[in-house]
Amino acid sequence: MNHLTRRMHLALVAALVVASAPLPWPTLALAQGPGIPARVTVVLAKEEAGAVDPSLRSMSALSRPPFSAYRSMAVLSRQQLNLHTSQPVNVDLPNGRRLQVELQRVMPDGRFRVRVSINRPGHQDYLPLLTVVAAPGDPFFVAGQGYSGGTLIIGVELGAAH
Repeated sequence: MNHLTRRMHLALVAALVVASAPLPWPTLALAQGPGIPARVTVVLAKEEAGAVDPSLRSMSALSRPPFSAYRSMAVLSRQQLNLHTSQPVNVDLPNGRRLQVELQRVMPDGRFRVRVSINRPGHQDYLPLLTVVAAPGDPFFVAGQGYSGGTLIIGVELGAAH
């Protein structure tokens, strides 16, 4: 093999090795793309008998304990978010506190690892940080914040456009 042919052969092998190397495309796309769609639903739940917002009936978790103790549920707000890795997003709650949602990573199986906390602006009293691994389209709930004679239930659903 002459010197020029050998160089071309080595260049071709090097190009094939580089082309076949795994690229961090999903991470790059997540960091620069539109993000992971998410929806935060804030519900006021009360133990007194009353109406349950029809849009909540499809969320089966709300009909099981501990949520089944509430006999009325009204949607106070719905907010669309776009989450990016390691970039917390804040959602103001009606009781003056703030929900913080942070996408930590997309798991190899497509689920999402997220961190959620609730704080009071201007104070260092974050409620315990909660880490959740959630499947796309499967909401998880954070509850316990008192408001207007009831309890706020906060639903977070990731990965499905709403």
